[in-house]
Amino acid sequence: MNEDMRIKIGQRLVVGFDGLEVPPEYVELVKKYKVGNALLFRRNVNSYEQLKALCASLRKLILRETGIEPFIMIDEECGSVSRLAGIAAETPCAMAIGETGNKENARKIGRLIGQELKAVGINFNLAPVMDCLTNPTTAMGNRCFSGEPEKVAEYGVAYIQGLQETGVFACAKHFFGLGDSATDSHLGLPILNRTAKEIENRELVSFRAAIQGGVKGVMSAHLMCPAFEPEGIPGTVSRKIMTGLLRDKLGFRGISLTDGMEMNAVMDLYGIEEGTRRALRAGVDMALICHSEEQASSASEYIYRAIDNGEMDKEEIEAHFAHILELKKDLPLPEEKESQFGSAAQKALAESIMREAVKVTYAPQGKKLPKVDRDTVFLGVSAKAGSFASDDIPLDAASIIAELFGSKRIELTEKVPDGTKTAVVFINKHPDNDQALASACRLSAQGIQTIAVNMNVPFCAQGLPDTVWQISAWQYDQLALNAVLDVLRK
Repeated sequence: MNEDMRIKIGQRLVVGFDGLEVPPEYVELVKKYKVGNALLFRRNVNSYEQLKALCASLRKLILRETGIEPFIMIDEECGSVSRLAGIAAETPCAMAIGETGNKENARKIGRLIGQELKAVGINFNLAPVMDCLTNPTTAMGNRCFSGEPEKVAEYGVAYIQGLQETGVFACAKHFFGLGDSATDSHLGLPILNRTAKEIENRELVSFRAAIQGGVKGVMSAHLMCPAFEPEGIPGTVSRKIMTGLLRDKLGFRGISLTDGMEMNAVMDLYGIEEGTRRALRAGVDMALICHSEEQASSASEYIYRAIDNGEMDKEEIEAHFAHILELKKDLPLPEEKESQFGSAAQKALAESIMREAVKVTYAPQGKKLPKVDRDTVFLGVSAKAGSFASDDIPLDAASIIAELFGSKRIELTEKVPDGTKTAVVFINKHPDNDQALASACRLSAQGIQTIAVNMNVPFCAQGLPDTVWQISAWQYDQLALNAVLDVLRK
């Protein structure tokens, strides 16, 4: 395969790697296969200075070997899916933003994230999630703005516009909707059994709005949908969906990408090589190979053979290459001046929006929240990632808040001290959550004033009796805990 064709195929690949610096294996991958785009994860992030240097190294390497500016991508959604967690401003999750009732908050968070990404040299953010949460048990959870299609559209477009105002590309995902599936595509193939009309009126509402709102990217869902693809294949590798629906019907003219090609939803059916070929053949601009230089090499060689065998259309390869180059003209070049990153003003903005979201969502007979003091006992579960995409940092909310009140944290099954008047139980999407709910029920039945703090989506609190106060905090991190503390101290 000549170098010209290698560059054209390399522009259609986005490849991730391990480590805080560009490893030798990745350098060789770019040299040999002319991979034109990079993808970063939490494993690649240690500090602002390190990340900025890494992005500069990637850009220099790819420019030198291909002569074309690279997309440097990351999933920096907001809330629990934050690859910059620990070094940047903590942000409210999409659901928390939706619960503020103010779409301008979505625009502000999008702009804040764009400022931080631009500051380190990242130019393409794989966010926001535009899925509509119609199944509360789905792995998407608090990554969705809402379960109402119109609200997802409104808030998602605001986020996109705020992000793209900074010059960073946004990406609406997961086309055309994982919000109804109880299957995580990391583990298996979700199926959307709705009619075409139902999908038009629900899942497609937000993606149509994002496209009309000028979103630069759209990411596919590894999702089977018989209404649009009767052949029983995932949308990522379906020409009917990725070209016929996304391009021809909805009019999308930006960059289309796959979700991670190593996910079981695709790997179990095709493997990385055939899956990547099928995705590109379906009309996807770029395939994401997130974890392995070896798999990226194997996929590249497979595509070369497919071209030689006539299984890939050279005219289409030329067309996608030209399309990608045209879109890359809009990329912002790195700036020498320092941009905002984790500034006091950015943190204060995120904190204020989180405070708007965290509130008492149920009070028995409208009664005021019980007084919380050093005699209150605190029980709960630890943080746990809500999905394979999440980057939750472990913490024990009950211990943290108990210490701030000078009080006691006890285990869920432990007997509370005699004379206890008030108890606070933290609940989350966690294997021990049923035990937390049972503890709240037991304490309330004993006549103890019980407050349940839900650190995730509303369904986690299902089963609580109407004698328990409920505070909704939407996500399990220090940002949400600070807002919970404000509510408890009122």
